[in-house]
Amino acid sequence: MTDAVAVLARFGQSFRLAGRLLPGSTLADAAELYAFCRGVDDLADECVDPGAARAELLLLRDAVLAGDDDHPMAARFLALQRRCGVDPSAAITLIETVLSDFDPVRVADEAALLRYAHGAAGTVGLMMCPILDARSAAATTYAVDLGIAMQLTNIARDVAGDAERGRVYLPATWLPTGLDAARLHEAPDAVFSAVQLLLDRADRRYRSAELGYRHLPARVRPAIRAAARIYEEIGRRILRHGPGYLGAGRCIVPMPRKLLLLAGSLVAAPMRSVPGPMPRDVTA
Repeated sequence: MTDAVAVLARFGQSFRLAGRLLPGSTLADAAELYAFCRGVDDLADECVDPGAARAELLLLRDAVLAGDDDHPMAARFLALQRRCGVDPSAAITLIETVLSDFDPVRVADEAALLRYAHGAAGTVGLMMCPILDARSAAATTYAVDLGIAMQLTNIARDVAGDAERGRVYLPATWLPTGLDAARLHEAPDAVFSAVQLLLDRADRRYRSAELGYRHLPARVRPAIRAAARIYEEIGRRILRHGPGYLGAGRCIVPMPRKLLLLAGSLVAAPMRSVPGPMPRDVTA
């Protein structure tokens, strides 16, 4: 097991499980990308000194831009870029999006939410495509949809934890006026109504992404389908739990359910008829 796969196994259990359906070399490269993205996120989420963490992210961004192999984290990404053709501009967008998390976060409206989700995870979909040998424009379009769907699910799952960090990703237009991070827990019903809207938007992106599976090589489709279904299950469990989920700890999918979803992903489901990928204005 490479150290990148070990990081995936420790911190990305759902992705590691789905990754078991990938060919070995593809899993290794996907794990390298996961480790890079995880490292970027952790600099913002786990830092003790925000100033030092911000400076480290800026150094990483500049190293990727310059193709500087002397920076250890950049060097591993650049090796992945050379090996697979991963787009470095997507990595730069990811880093710059995470840099915005150092300031108190208050998302104005749905358009701003989608721009953030694109920067935080649509970019990951873009970077995954060459690793999966899915290089068509259609494949990348649907990969962005899947990345955004997963990020919206992450936001729904982490509302309480993000509020503790001074971050509210739920659009202000979906919440009562003046409800800030410190008071989010005072309005569980209003917050849950916003979470329902959030998961509805995620569901639309999942449905769009399903149409894109046909643009993936057959050997990687089950893994991507499994990852998507496991993430969708998080949203379903949040909806079943209701407003009380905010104080119930992080929503998880039990392993038996994950295994069932994994098994189901080995059987290709008929493609649903949906009206093409979601609008592309999220990066505006």
